[in-house]
Amino acid sequence: MSTKNRNNNSVPFVKVVYSTVKINGKIELVPMEWYADGSVKKIEH
Repeated sequence: MSTKNRNNNSVPFVKVVYSTVKINGKIELVPMEWYADGSVKKIEH
């Protein structure tokens, strides 16, 4: 089983981090979930 599988609940969630993305000339903050294995996942609303 891959440790990069983000649907695997055995990988502990660490914290929410924000990534800055430039959209149409405006800076947007995009919330991301950061996991202990170093993977990140965009938080879906």
